Amino acid sequence: MKKQQFNPEEYAKLKHRVEALQSRVKLDSGPEQETAKRLLAKVEKKLKSYEETHEIPKQQTEDYSTTTSFDFEDFFWDEKVHNSSSQSYHNRNAWNPNPNFKWHVHFEDDKNYYEDTRSETEMINDLGILYAIFGSTYQTALNYHVYKIRFKKQTNKDGAFYRVYSDIYEDNIRICKDIIIGFWPFHFGDDRCGDMQFASMNSNSIEKYNNGCSSLYVRLLDGLMDIWNFYFDNQNAVPMITGPVVSYLESGYQSSSNNKPKVQLNQEQRKAIIDKTENEIDSGKMRYLECRASKLMIMAYKPYQTLSSFLEESGVVYMVESSGVYIWDYAQKEFGKLVGYEYSSCRYFLYLL
Repeated sequence: MKKQQFNPEEYAKLKHRVEALQSRVKLDSGPEQETAKRLLAKVEKKLKSYEETHEIPKQQTEDYSTTTSFDFEDFFWDEKVHNSSSQSYHNRNAWNPNPNFKWHVHFEDDKNYYEDTRSETEMINDLGILYAIFGSTYQTALNYHVYKIRFKKQTNKDGAFYRVYSDIYEDNIRICKDIIIGFWPFHFGDDRCGDMQFASMNSNSIEKYNNGCSSLYVRLLDGLMDIWNFYFDNQNAVPMITGPVVSYLESGYQSSSNNKPKVQLNQEQRKAIIDKTENEIDSGKMRYLECRASKLMIMAYKPYQTLSSFLEESGVVYMVESSGVYIWDYAQKEFGKLVGYEYSSCRYFLYLL
């Protein structure tokens, strides 16, 4: 059988993943180590298959070495705080970097997204197993924006599968800083992730969509959970995500068709449909539909002046089609057509069909 054309970048990524997981097997213990072993077996099998089916230059295999060693605790963490027996909530969960560590050339108050400048070794140490699944940054599209979640530093699990400090960006502008994202079992003893954590250590961590509604952040976390479970459920797990999640979905994991707009509209077309929907609701033309609609409640400490501003600023998850505006109903796990809304006592009540 004729061998396939060799791709040095693809081959290097597979080798790096083997190295990353081998280092986790050496450094970890207990369930984390067992997880690393299972993933290592899969990736080693994939690497072997690649070597058997591709014409690899001899020099590439001779240069390959997996004898890596990382002193994780000395590198970054303040060991005294990390292992403290204090009952202080701050000490048990705080991110305590070594004061000698520097985030390369970027300032702490810089809100613009930048490409991760950490070395492969640093990212392996900072992120552990998560790096083998997502790389350092997860990217997806929602509400006609591009979102990126930069994973910064794993923290103590406190009973979760995994917890990590993260920054979230919308169209390359930071909207959340140092958020703790946690992957949790739904019930004690479960081996699948069934619940996600979104927590912060200070009130200024959430810089946008902080008017009471958290639907957008919940939707982002659901995407992480689905990929986490797919990765561990699938015996032939796909390679690490290194680009937009769309390419990952095409290679295996498929989201519900309810999540995809049927018609792609530009910004001007969407705005016209949103304004038309608002006029029909305000004029009472849709009133007869409300009696057949389900009611979704979301928090909003302050009301919005227009439907457009509500959709763009509240944090609801929505999509626009030629037939109207659709809102994600987190209870029903599907989009419903917006046929009415009202605001009262720091709450919006949305009527969805």
